[in-house]
Amino acid sequence: MDTLYLSQQAYPQEKVPLWAITAQAVEESFRKGAVPQILLPGFDYTASKPKIAIILAQDKHPDREIEDYTIFPDYVDAVIKAKGAPVFIVYDYVYEQLDLTSPDGILLIGGNFRLMRKHPQSPYERRPRTYVCMLKYAMQKNLPTFAICGGMQMMGVYKGCSINTHVNDKLNAEQSHRQRPYELSHPVYLQKGSLIYKILHSEKTITNTCHSSVLIENPKSDCLVSGRSPDGEAEVIEFYHPWSDFVLGVQWHPERLAAIGDEDSLKIFTAFIEAAELHRKKIAD
Repeated sequence: MDTLYLSQQAYPQEKVPLWAITAQAVEESFRKGAVPQILLPGFDYTASKPKIAIILAQDKHPDREIEDYTIFPDYVDAVIKAKGAPVFIVYDYVYEQLDLTSPDGILLIGGNFRLMRKHPQSPYERRPRTYVCMLKYAMQKNLPTFAICGGMQMMGVYKGCSINTHVNDKLNAEQSHRQRPYELSHPVYLQKGSLIYKILHSEKTITNTCHSSVLIENPKSDCLVSGRSPDGEAEVIEFYHPWSDFVLGVQWHPERLAAIGDEDSLKIFTAFIEAAELHRKKIAD
């Protein structure tokens, strides 16, 4: 094992510093034959909190040729605020990283990346392949799983749905699904009796919206669309045969709304971490 720590770094293309680690640091661990355990500096990992494995994104830093592994602070802050312990996953030796950290929950973040394979027989690219590995691990271990925006789409694609990557092409500015990320933009109507309904105790929530692709349902898949935007697009997915009591995907970004104190977003993260805590206690008994 090789313990590595994220650091906050500025990227010209982003408005806020990101938590990051260089690809070189990760590769050096692999070259030594070690599996890196990537943690948050200054966080107390000795406390009895459920560990949440979070896939990292990638961003180009002007000082380095190879993209760094990165994550927006809002994801990390939302997990910590809900009393979870974040650990971070890069794109190689995914199962080995997960076995090392023994997470109690899986968080699949959003991002702009190719979800689909070029052909059904083609392999996934590195980032979506990592999402698939984390999903398979979650299913094997019955881990609570929370997927956001692109993470929700990846989960839906893996379970048999497809993607419309041009949802905004024929929409005007007011109708577009790509609005300001820290503003409430439209309602999402929730199916009564669903997991998201039980979490929020309501048939409606108000969300932000900042995406260009949407999930296309497949009646032969296991996906259940339990929340829709006013124009009928899928905003929440669950499953007819979930592998845990908490398996949820949302199209919006609750981590951003949690950062500005939105109660529904905080409730969702709290429910996720509570499910992970139940898993942690069950394994410990």
